[in-house]
Amino acid sequence: MFVLPTFAFGVVGSPTSVFNSSLTFPVVQVFDTELEFVTQTDAPNYTIVTAKDTDKFYIWTGSKWIMFNKN
Repeated sequence: MFVLPTFAFGVVGSPTSVFNSSLTFPVVQVFDTELEFVTQTDAPNYTIVTAKDTDKFYIWTGSKWIMFNKN
């Protein structure tokens, strides 16, 4: 199970689907592994995600994931 941290309001409960379109910017959805989201193509535009098994942030552009190193 994963938890969705927010920058100002504490922790948001896990959504019922992989991506929660009701979340507003800036929210980073945190997954246990990259495999939970990296093959998904139904994320709302500009969804920001990361996983516990990686040092990258991913942003969905509407057609592909753009990857950024956290370091």
